[in-house]
Amino acid sequence: MTSPIPESERRADDSEPNPNAVREPAESRPSSRPEAGRWLGSGRTFRLDPPRLRTTGDSAEERRATWFELYFDLVFAAAIGQLATSLSKQPTTVVFARFAGLFAVVWWAWILYTLYANRFDTDDLIFRAAQSCAMLAIAVIAIDLHRVMHGRGGAIELASCYVVLRVVLVALYWRARHHVEGPGRDLSNVYIVGYSTTTGLWLLSIFLASPYRQVAWAAAMLIDLGVPMFAWPKLRGASVVISHLTERFGTFFIIVLGDAVIAVVAGVAGLRFSVDSSIVAAACFVIGLTLWWIYFDLTDTSVVGRGALGLTFAYAHFPLLAGITAFGAGTKLAITHATHHGLEAAARWALGGGIAAFALSLAAIYIGAEWTSMRDRTFAGRLVLAVVAITLAAAGGHLPPPVFAALLAVAMLGHLGFEAFTAQEGAATVIEPRPAVAEVAAEGSA
Repeated sequence: MTSPIPESERRADDSEPNPNAVREPAESRPSSRPEAGRWLGSGRTFRLDPPRLRTTGDSAEERRATWFELYFDLVFAAAIGQLATSLSKQPTTVVFARFAGLFAVVWWAWILYTLYANRFDTDDLIFRAAQSCAMLAIAVIAIDLHRVMHGRGGAIELASCYVVLRVVLVALYWRARHHVEGPGRDLSNVYIVGYSTTTGLWLLSIFLASPYRQVAWAAAMLIDLGVPMFAWPKLRGASVVISHLTERFGTFFIIVLGDAVIAVVAGVAGLRFSVDSSIVAAACFVIGLTLWWIYFDLTDTSVVGRGALGLTFAYAHFPLLAGITAFGAGTKLAITHATHHGLEAAARWALGGGIAAFALSLAAIYIGAEWTSMRDRTFAGRLVLAVVAITLAAAGGHLPPPVFAALLAVAMLGHLGFEAFTAQEGAATVIEPRPAVAEVAAEGSA
């Protein structure tokens, strides 16, 4: 990436570079470096910028996800892919339970770093080094997940890496606390105390035997989920950078959905497709397409700007993303068993349960918006879709796999059409977020 065009080379309207401008010597050009930061070396790649509190309340704050954040997300997607692969290989009730628990662990680690980056990230050398440590820790966890999923060890290694990941996060909040004041420091204090406590539980779990180790993990996760509820009220109004947060979640959604497609393709590569398996594959592809369409075009994200209630958006993504991952595992199972008289319960619940989790999560996000109610047709439609998917999963054992998959596809297509014609004006989406708070305030005062 090249450095910005110097001010002396811009036209008066500041819109296009002036090709006739005479370039000034580099030493005479005005410096564009912020006063608070400094650079090590050329190209500004090794810059040191202290953290600062960033919210949508700052009229100049319009952020996008960085390339490094995308790289960070891909490493977490690798861990989620391992969970999906393990689930599809041995889809027992115990493995399903372990899948849900371990998915929560991986997803929560991603949430922790995403929320920090949304408030304090300056994408400097120290932050990149810290995130790199977290990426290495989650990569090691991904390697051990298969063993943990099937009860063959790996729990101590997982807990040790999770402790490292969390210690780095707490250190980042200590750094932020040192550089910010007021509400930003109060926010950091809550996170430091809360996450230090739960990191201690993860450290203790290394020395415990099963099932006490898993009890310590569960206790740490429950406490962790409550920490942001005390932290977010420290910032009044728009406590996050909405444009950045919705884009991060949207990016992670598309990565997880794409990862599910990759896992299915890899799992059925070399399979000799019959008519039945082709129908199942086509139906599941249509379902995947509708999942993308509904999430990006028809999911209202305005709840993110409602202060602490915006946590609904973050927490609802756990069942949503877990459902997408389970759906991918179920697709692989359904394709490989397409010629059977009926799908086994594991495949039915991975498919139907995954869609139901997706629909219920979107219903929770929808009802959190200020202008919605439980009487709205969109909310009711998502509940109906969840009921249909659960009913098929529970009672569809006698249906041939192509029929089962086709019914789910028809339900998803019908719901997509229903939402497309019942969407209400004023809703924000991942693709088209609401205007910045400052713009809304300016319009209201005009």
